[in-house]
Amino acid sequence: PQPQQLTKESVKPSITEVHIEDTGETTIPHRPPMLARLTRTILMVRSSGGGLAKAVEFYHSALGLGVVRVTDEWAELQTQNGISVSLQAVTTEPQLSTGYSPILNFQVDDMDSTITNCVQMGGHLDGPIQYPAHGKVAVMRSPDGHMIGLYEQTTK
Repeated sequence: PQPQQLTKESVKPSITEVHIEDTGETTIPHRPPMLARLTRTILMVRSSGGGLAKAVEFYHSALGLGVVRVTDEWAELQTQNGISVSLQAVTTEPQLSTGYSPILNFQVDDMDSTITNCVQMGGHLDGPIQYPAHGKVAVMRSPDGHMIGLYEQTTK
C-alpha cells in the first residue's frame, strides 16, 4: 500500500470544542489522548578537546542535571522530572550545526544564581533577561552553542 499523502487541507486541528452542559456557558478545548511522550533530547557535541566531558560538567554543575552514565562517545543526564538529555560525541561539522534548534527550556527557582552558574561553566547570555508579568525569561548558549531557555515563575 502507498503511504497517505498529507496536505494542508487533509490535516485537521487536533483540538475540538466541547460544550459543558452543566453551565451552558463555556466551551473548552478537548485534546485527544496523547500518543507520544518526549522522553529524551539528544545533543551533538564535539568529541575533540574533551568536548563531551566539558558538556557533561556544564549540564551537571550549571543546571543540576543528574548524570546517569558516561562513555567515551555518549553521556546521559536526567532532569528532575525524568526527561533524559543525552550528549553524543561527533567529529564532523554538519553533525555539529547548532543554529536555533533545538532549544532546551528549563524552569528554575533562582534565575540569577542559575545564570551565574552557567556563566561560570562557560555558558553565556544570548540577549537580555526579559521580565514579562508571569516571571523572568532568559536565553543562554551552552559552551557548545546550544540554546537554553530559562524561566523563573513569578511568586505570588
